[in-house]
Amino acid sequence: MKSLLPLILLLGSGCESEPQNSATSATPAASGAPLPKDNRRSQRPAVVPMPTDQAELDRMILAGYTPHADHLHAPGVKSCPLAQGGDAVM
Repeated sequence: MKSLLPLILLLGSGCESEPQNSATSATPAASGAPLPKDNRRSQRPAVVPMPTDQAELDRMILAGYTPHADHLHAPGVKSCPLAQGGDAVM
């Protein structure tokens, strides 16, 4: 019975303090600050060189790339940045 008293006191004192979450305090994104918009690693290039291998070209077309002249456009690209007259990509 005497050995339970210190255990109960220890458990009771632990509830009085606020829990510290080290994961949220160490994460810089948790501060609510916006990330920089110039994050080029996450963006696909608008123009991709045409592969020489026909099988690779077929795989890229199946993945959503659009052939245009001597290059490919990533999925979602609607205009060619290399075209002077604003040529549309079909």
